[in-house]
Amino acid sequence: MDYARVAGQRLPERWDIDVVGFLVVERQEAAGIPGREIWRQVAFYAFRDRNLSDLSAAADEVDLIIGHNLFDGDYRCLRAYSDQVDVGQLVAKTVDTLYAARHVVTGGFPRAANLGLTDLARSQRLRDRAKKESRTEAHRGIRTVNDAEKGWFFQPVSDDCELMLELWLELVTSQRLRTVQRSGESVEYVLGDEDLRLMLEPQLTPAAFTTLLTTRGTVYRQEGMARNETVARIHREIEQRRADGVSVNRHPVAAHRQRCMAPGDLRERQCDQLVPATETYCRDHRSKRRCRGNPALDEKCTTVVRGDLAHCDWHRMTALYVQPGQRIIDDFSLALPLPGWDKGSDWGYDTGTRSFFARLYRNGENISDPPTVWLVGTNPDLTDVVALADAVQVATVQSRRDVVAALTVLTADQETLRERAMATQDWEPAECEGPCPCGTSDCGHGEPCPNDECSGHDIHVMRNPRTDVDVTAWQDHFDCCEGCGASAFDIALPNRPWGEVLDDGTVTVYAGVSHYEFGACCW
Repeated sequence: MDYARVAGQRLPERWDIDVVGFLVVERQEAAGIPGREIWRQVAFYAFRDRNLSDLSAAADEVDLIIGHNLFDGDYRCLRAYSDQVDVGQLVAKTVDTLYAARHVVTGGFPRAANLGLTDLARSQRLRDRAKKESRTEAHRGIRTVNDAEKGWFFQPVSDDCELMLELWLELVTSQRLRTVQRSGESVEYVLGDEDLRLMLEPQLTPAAFTTLLTTRGTVYRQEGMARNETVARIHREIEQRRADGVSVNRHPVAAHRQRCMAPGDLRERQCDQLVPATETYCRDHRSKRRCRGNPALDEKCTTVVRGDLAHCDWHRMTALYVQPGQRIIDDFSLALPLPGWDKGSDWGYDTGTRSFFARLYRNGENISDPPTVWLVGTNPDLTDVVALADAVQVATVQSRRDVVAALTVLTADQETLRERAMATQDWEPAECEGPCPCGTSDCGHGEPCPNDECSGHDIHVMRNPRTDVDVTAWQDHFDCCEGCGASAFDIALPNRPWGEVLDDGTVTVYAGVSHYEFGACCW
């Protein structure tokens, strides 16, 4: 969960929910590989305060709910929304990995032990968490919604769901829990039968959960008779109001504004316009917006999408957490321009195994022989491009930056066209008597001013893409050197397109080219 504002409060019961991420996976037999099972992502839901009641229906469809710090964080907040969510229904299916880890490391006491999701993922040698700090931590002490919104950049809650699944699978398969103490010393705990049961089966009944919160204010053990009376009093009040049949929710729907969910330009993660919580996009992005790319790889995309779509065709195939029903699955194979491995290596997607793959040839190897390394997608599982990037990095011992660049780089021809388009637009106007630097000799620079009463000449001052359909269409802007006026002319430059048109008709703007009709500059 992420929170829209905390208003300086330290109690989850006081926070307003911004989004609840719910990733659904199921275990399936791998196609064509008898006896081999894989975890397949089948849906991802993002619940906001306006549709929070739908969370119960999603929870009905699953056998187990896995999360980190659910009992003493997220569920305490959700209990303040009990008019929309039955937290007891969630508790009855929940495995909280923080709850299990504290029982292993501290005997169930809430002592600090570097057991946060970021710390545990790093200790288990998993990938880094995309969200470096929670909105809760970032906003401590913030008193106004606008201040909070200005200080927030989009961090996908979906990445936390994926990392949570990776952590849980690592713990139950390795039967080890690794932690790093404050001194920097690494400690490994072997998980016994009781520890594994805490990882595999629901840990608390709804009645036990409610009793712990109303009496102690926490699900964890306390020294002696200690308890958090402030929290306990809040939950006793919640129980009393429920018993009296009174709706419990001090968080009115759409009580806050949120940032437009469209990506900003290539220098920003997200549009900075604030919109009512009942809306998704600002006025500029309601009809069209830039593709979100793949936040898990910090991969940006300049393709413009329309309607309700948030991703282009490519990223509906390769990015994590595309909305259900939008994902496109198709076989493909692309060259892998990775330094030291770029002469014969390729990567792609195989619908037969429902997996990405990579055939890696070290430069100098005979490409008619089997690959130096063949990542077929079964060991390890390569169900998304993040896992593929991890596997390629391990296999080739190349830097993360080089691997990600190789998986997202433009082809050489595309790169040449992109550089040509940037040069067509990015130049400084010349003086009236000097040659024009725009790159076309007959652009009209230096021609007599079209005003018959003026003796001046036109200066070519700007060139921009003109339409959102024809990638060869540009518009030249001229100012009179005598200052009498300005003019514009539409031109076509077939050898200098500002983007490309994909097979489905989607128009992509080259990175580095500014297209103002799309509502944002694509620098």
